[in-house]
Amino acid sequence: MIAMTKRTRTILFLALGAIFFLLAPAMILYSQGYRFNWEEKQFSKVGAFYLSIIPTRAEVLVNQKSIGKTARVLGTTLTKDFSPGMYSVRVQKEGYHSWEKRLEIFPKQVTEVKHITLLSADPAFSVLQDNVRTIWVGPNKTEALLQKMNPKDTWTLFLWDIQKNLEYPLYESSRAQNEISNIEWDPDANSFLLQIASQGQTKIFVQTIDRDLLRNTKTAEESLQAASKLRAPVASRLQHVQIQTGITFPRNVVTFFADGQQVLWLDQTGTLWQQTSSDAQQQRLNEEPLSTEVKTPYEIFTARDEFFIQKKEELYMLNRQTQIFEEFLAPFYEMVLSPDGKTLALSTGKEIWLYFFEEHQEQPRRQKGEKLFLTRLSEDIENLVWFNSHYLMFTQNGAIMVSETDNRDHLNMVELAKFSSPSFFWQDQTKTLLVQTENQVLVSEKLLP
Repeated sequence: MIAMTKRTRTILFLALGAIFFLLAPAMILYSQGYRFNWEEKQFSKVGAFYLSIIPTRAEVLVNQKSIGKTARVLGTTLTKDFSPGMYSVRVQKEGYHSWEKRLEIFPKQVTEVKHITLLSADPAFSVLQDNVRTIWVGPNKTEALLQKMNPKDTWTLFLWDIQKNLEYPLYESSRAQNEISNIEWDPDANSFLLQIASQGQTKIFVQTIDRDLLRNTKTAEESLQAASKLRAPVASRLQHVQIQTGITFPRNVVTFFADGQQVLWLDQTGTLWQQTSSDAQQQRLNEEPLSTEVKTPYEIFTARDEFFIQKKEELYMLNRQTQIFEEFLAPFYEMVLSPDGKTLALSTGKEIWLYFFEEHQEQPRRQKGEKLFLTRLSEDIENLVWFNSHYLMFTQNGAIMVSETDNRDHLNMVELAKFSSPSFFWQDQTKTLLVQTENQVLVSEKLLP
């Protein structure tokens, strides 16, 4: 071993000391969460991304660089040590539409996207029913009424058990001129209102459903006969609700609403009334009357104990503090409440708006009572429903579209499938989609885990 001279040891000591004093601040900064930002030529606190994705084992890329796949069970990933700034985040999996968004990292914060849902790029559909003219899905989503065409342009109305794909005939038209003008399920799904128009006249019936009786019938004739014994004529929908609830309406009713828990009605003075049972007191909801006009259509909506009235194409919402109806959205086409009951989606025909009943703590954060413009499209929006509590589904020019509601950067919106003049019904229990198109009812493969 060659012994170092005193001068060599001194130089080595000074060199190592210099390296230590040069690296020590950087090591301390690194241990405290700082990283050197080469673009800004300075140290800055780092942040992280947290993603939660359905389905699991999806690949995540940040600025086109793969950072791995999500966890096998929870479908989550936490990626750290990103300097503040904008990043392009992409989520992909073979056989699915990809998801992409530019997101910002802030110092000492985690940027979260908790409800990313990847949709199948080519979902399979199979035929469940043929020769179907119209379908009315029941409140329980497990049954529907089917109008199926017969020879000589007559038709039969069936009760259809969607899960078992069994049908029971309830009503058979005797003449080709008979047309179903309206069907309205009762909230308990044990009966429905049937309106049949024929040669300028309308007949209204209430059809009660006895499922045990129908299951025990052996032929179509027996089923039709059993159903006929449970069918009763009524003068009007108003009379049917009065019989059901035991609540007597005044004569000056303009429109009304009943959902099994309450009855609401708007009278000619522009006052909205509420009654929860036949022995409860009527409650006046608005102090200042809403202006009413003769021969103008009105409709009452309710969601999360909030009250809305549609007048022509204008939607009004009751301010619970002032007890005054205030203009909420115009034009207005339809509304639907999210499965978790926190968000209301509304359509103006070409636009989608969101209204938040509760404060959202998750990113992007929302305030209670906030009304948010989500998007405007070139074609009319129809059949607006919630796919889950964070994604919407609707039809547009024959295409079934699915859109996220996270409006950071841009909306991820995909075409799930396209049919001729489709109407669809999301089956949350089975995570499948029922589609009526060209006299057929189709069912998709399972779209969510």
